[in-house]
Amino acid sequence: MPIKVPTDHFLSAIQEKKVYYFSSIFLKTTEPHYFICIKRTEDEVLILTCCTSQRDTIQKFIEKKNLPFETMVWISPSDRENPFYTDTYVNCNSTFTYTVDEFRSMYDSDKIDFSGEISLNYYSQIITGIHKSPLVEAETKELIPQLEEL
Repeated sequence: MPIKVPTDHFLSAIQEKKVYYFSSIFLKTTEPHYFICIKRTEDEVLILTCCTSQRDTIQKFIEKKNLPFETMVWISPSDRENPFYTDTYVNCNSTFTYTVDEFRSMYDSDKIDFSGEISLNYYSQIITGIHKSPLVEAETKELIPQLEEL
């Protein structure tokens, strides 16, 4: 069983590229998923993307909606800089918003775990995918750094 750090320490460490594992009310399943923090705003709002092993599901969605291919990012399990043990995919056409207070509540009730951090290489690909997606709101894109800002 992992050692649980104090809540304030957990919350202060939330930042871009960090990976968290939890069950989201925004998904059509109660199964926990990995989420990558894309941005922590000055207002303590977290913008996240969801990870899945379901490549075909994302690919069919992208093809059906005629979305840019760059909106699907593959994270290889062979890259030891990342916390994943299987082929992992990010659909950059949707983002999820949580507050730091919501993370506090989940952490205090043992419903969220810190799982590691993705490399700058994959983070850059996800940023590119979000900015290329016509489905992500402009207001969200404005909060997310541009590739040249990394």
